[in-house]
Amino acid sequence: MAKGRPKKDGSRTTDNYRKHGPVADTALMCMCCKKTFQIKSNKGIADELVRISAYLTPPVEPSCSNSACENAEMGVFSSPESYTVKGNRGASRRFRCKKCRRDFSVRLKSTAGQKQPHKNRTVFAEIVSKKPIRGISEVADLSANAVYGKIDFIYEQCRAFAGERERVAPRIKRKYVRLCVDRQDYMINWQSKKRRKNVQFSSTCTVEAGSGYVLGHHLNYDPDANQVDIDDAARINGDLTFASRKYFHAHPQYWKTEEFNKIAEITSENVRPSVEEEPLTVDDLIATKEADRRSWPSPHMADYPTGGNQLPPNGVMTHLDYTTYAHAKLVRRLIGQPKYTTIYLDQDEVLRSAYISAFSARIAFDEADMAIIQFQKKMSIDEKRDLSRLSRLRVLGLMAKFGCDEEPAISKSMALEYEKVSSEKPDWRNRWVAHPKDTINEPCRRIQYLTDTGRRKLEDIGWTLSGATLAPVDNYFMRIRRKLYYLERPIPSRTNANRLYFGYSAYDPRRVAQYLEIFRVYSNFIHKDSKGRTPAMKFGLAKGPLKFEDILYWTPFG
Repeated sequence: MAKGRPKKDGSRTTDNYRKHGPVADTALMCMCCKKTFQIKSNKGIADELVRISAYLTPPVEPSCSNSACENAEMGVFSSPESYTVKGNRGASRRFRCKKCRRDFSVRLKSTAGQKQPHKNRTVFAEIVSKKPIRGISEVADLSANAVYGKIDFIYEQCRAFAGERERVAPRIKRKYVRLCVDRQDYMINWQSKKRRKNVQFSSTCTVEAGSGYVLGHHLNYDPDANQVDIDDAARINGDLTFASRKYFHAHPQYWKTEEFNKIAEITSENVRPSVEEEPLTVDDLIATKEADRRSWPSPHMADYPTGGNQLPPNGVMTHLDYTTYAHAKLVRRLIGQPKYTTIYLDQDEVLRSAYISAFSARIAFDEADMAIIQFQKKMSIDEKRDLSRLSRLRVLGLMAKFGCDEEPAISKSMALEYEKVSSEKPDWRNRWVAHPKDTINEPCRRIQYLTDTGRRKLEDIGWTLSGATLAPVDNYFMRIRRKLYYLERPIPSRTNANRLYFGYSAYDPRRVAQYLEIFRVYSNFIHKDSKGRTPAMKFGLAKGPLKFEDILYWTPFG
């Protein structure tokens, strides 16, 4: 549709969006569904995407260290005729350039310079087995500083190894990809008694359901940025004035100190609570989460600070929406060009907006479907088993009614239910369809279909609704809580959301980001299922299970 003001002759019409918000040009309203959303900075999202996808950039091959030499761009491995080998020195090799006659060394082993490289495996295995730093020190007979040094090394190895494997992921031809997306919050202890406030982070994770491969798990935290530099740039750019447009800020993806403190002062809670920790029925949970979203300082500020929160002592906290938008774009890149994609999301406005933005073209061409899932969280195991048994009788009834197997029967039933709900409730936000099958992991499921373009067949919508699940990503989150020592405890509910201090929690936010990436690589390439297969094998990035040593001693040009 053409944009701009309509002419008198009607030759130009306006688009379907209108300005909205207390400050001019800060938000837009869709005139079709009346949904309001904030305008984002394309540059801020692009910068965040560059940051979280930096591990995919191929390393530069070693070459002559003389920048003025003709061989400065000739790699020692790809162009061996340009160099003379002068000998090996332990973990490195000495080369001489045939043009300028300069000698230089190239590291051949990842463990070059380490005094006890044989202990790397022990530290790696203990990290993903819920062992605290003091316990790792005792088992490996290392000082705490030495353990931290090895964690840094393992993290860099995991990033580099995953980068090499995932660079080829977009080239793999796939017929169908099913994505499960959710968020998880983490709490960091305060480092000083003078400022007893927690640092609260949020992370976005996407798991490919068919393989269980974790495509990305990103924390809203940049360990390499500096808070003082970000604040100074904001003052110079005039970003802290009331009328400033956030999408024109110098660094719109970062929290500024003044912005953080201003919002923290007006919130009533000490810690941003988790609504899902409340003992609610699924219908009440849906309503409560929607009401909670309306109480945010802005429509996409799921990571709003509270009175008991503070900014991290080092690095910079990013706005969750910018990290999530970048995360969704990275996921879209990694899955390549499948013929069809189904995306299942938790009930979360940030996730919904980010994935619709990233997959908008595929949705427009009916190559992607999207649905939101909610289910009852607080139930005893006996209650879940009772529901599962009752739902089995319900499914048998559907099979008899439609005269087909279980999955087609559930699909047809949900398609008819969606057709009924759509006719009764014109607002898509109220169209929740109950899943007839209750499982132990997801009892009382409710699904909201998001991508009804009017061109989808009712049968196809039924299949999307019937296959809705968040079990792959929820299972991964559960393993993080159980296997990573720093991240064991969940975020509290409103009933107990006070200032929290846990001796087991991390003090340095950089370690949380490192642990999440280390565990992601471990889960994808090393951890095996009951059949001895890893997610990377199923996703096409590995031919067999890997060992810790395969990652620890990997080199880019080895």
